[in-house]
Amino acid sequence: MEMIQNRFISTFISVSLTVLLTIRIFAQDMPDPPKNQFVEISISGALSEVKPTFTFGTVQTMAINNILKNIDKIKADKQIIGVIVRIGGINTGWGKLQEIRDRLINLRQSGKTVISYLESANNAEYLLATAAEQIILAPTGIVGLTGLRAEVMFYKGMLDKLEIEADMFAIGDYKSAIEPYTRENMSEAQRETMTSILDDLHQQQVTMIASGRKHINTKRAIELINQGPFTATESYEVGLVDSLSYYDQLIASLEASHDREIEFVFNYGKKAGRQPDLGTFAGLMKLISMFTNPTTQSKESTNPKIALIYAVGPIMPNQLQIPFGIGEGITPQRMLEALHTAREDESVRAIVIRVDSPGGSALASDLIWHEVDRTREKKPIIVSMSDVAASGGYYISVAATEIVAQPGTITGSIGVLGGKLNLRGLYNKVGLTKDIIIRGKNANIYSDYSNFSQSEREKVEKMIHTVYDDFVNKVAKGRKKTYDEIHQIAQGRVWTGQQAKEIGLIDWLGGLDTALAIAKKWAALSAEDPVEIITLPKPKPLLEILMEDFEANLQILLNRHISVPYSLAKSIPNFHLIQLLAHEPIATIIPFGIEIR
Repeated sequence: MEMIQNRFISTFISVSLTVLLTIRIFAQDMPDPPKNQFVEISISGALSEVKPTFTFGTVQTMAINNILKNIDKIKADKQIIGVIVRIGGINTGWGKLQEIRDRLINLRQSGKTVISYLESANNAEYLLATAAEQIILAPTGIVGLTGLRAEVMFYKGMLDKLEIEADMFAIGDYKSAIEPYTRENMSEAQRETMTSILDDLHQQQVTMIASGRKHINTKRAIELINQGPFTATESYEVGLVDSLSYYDQLIASLEASHDREIEFVFNYGKKAGRQPDLGTFAGLMKLISMFTNPTTQSKESTNPKIALIYAVGPIMPNQLQIPFGIGEGITPQRMLEALHTAREDESVRAIVIRVDSPGGSALASDLIWHEVDRTREKKPIIVSMSDVAASGGYYISVAATEIVAQPGTITGSIGVLGGKLNLRGLYNKVGLTKDIIIRGKNANIYSDYSNFSQSEREKVEKMIHTVYDDFVNKVAKGRKKTYDEIHQIAQGRVWTGQQAKEIGLIDWLGGLDTALAIAKKWAALSAEDPVEIITLPKPKPLLEILMEDFEANLQILLNRHISVPYSLAKSIPNFHLIQLLAHEPIATIIPFGIEIR
């Protein structure tokens, strides 16, 4: 009996030790449970559609497509429970701001905690911050909620002093792009347009504040706008922000408010760039590869494709030098190449064109319109409007299957202008004269040494009327309306996206994601079907971009006789209009631009 008992005890001990050892081994092999993550994304600087590939000494630029991709990744990552959005000084228009704001609201609705952190804020920064459930402000920051202001600079007085004559005219009562050169203040038509746009954008501003701050209704939002700007303490007291805190204090409070340990991921989505080691052969080969290979490589995929074509910047003729690496611009050649690629690729099921353009050359706009119209007959085309798609920017959009814009997008401006600057007085003022011999009654039509003669004026006015009628007819065709219906809302008048939806110039309010969803429907794909987005025009090798930039910085032609450095050209108001009219007498360009400050 005692032997049996001892054997039982021995067996029990052996089994227990085996079990304990096994548990220990498994415990060592099991990974630690994943930590909850809070990630930080920063939004600041100039917001662009796509980031310039290579720049020297330009302002900080963030590509909106990268920001939106990061937000979507955060939404899909189950380990991430929240995000801190650090918002700095933003230079943007209403379309891009509303696009990012809508995406942050969607992230918040998915169950993620969204916190906005501001060191200081003006209108743009605060409106973006209202997408979050909490707004934290630095203790010494301010909220410059001051309402909106529209201002137009007029150059006629300066031109008079320089003895430069602006011989210009426009078709459309509201086509006011020539007024800064021919007037000293706003016409009644321009004032009516500016007032209408300002009223609509102000209402959108009020709505964004009221929808983002639960305890602030629209009436209170208007009161607060009229009382701004606010110190940090005042901002907290009136409920514009939820607390005042330095950034390290915010991090500490988040750590203290969660039972489980939180891992913070700073600068989410930013890749650490590694410079090639030029002391090694491999590093030298990497540097050469950076300059000679395209900046991005497309991945092979069997999924159906949607082509995303970017049309960003002024619309200019093919022969004008446009600095793609530093600035942005649209030419028929680049757009035709992109549309041809998408049209002929059998795997591309639909096309989305992202337009952010104030317009420009009437001829170039028409050439692009024709290619869009031609491509739409084969594949559906959805236009997504960004900050602005007006005049020529609307011209190239109207042939699309459907058009999507943000409420704050600036669009319309269906009108035409033309003319030239007569520099004779300026030339004479500095001791320059010209002796001209002509053959042909209208040989001086493009001369910068005289105004239009009566016959030249008649010719230019006839051309402008012809282009305007053609523009209106093409809009009528695209929007399935009559000429008279479009003419009534055209005449150069500018509209917000919200207003354009009401009068039938666009189909949907939304952003790029809305346009892509509509494209999938037209391609007979469900919302869940995977697709590959291919971006066009295709990326160029860095060396080619650098050469374009070098040529662009040497000079951009102001007219046939005068050239200016690119850096100076960028500082001249309405430079693209001046440059364009020096090469062709007719333009489709918006009278003004709008930024949120």
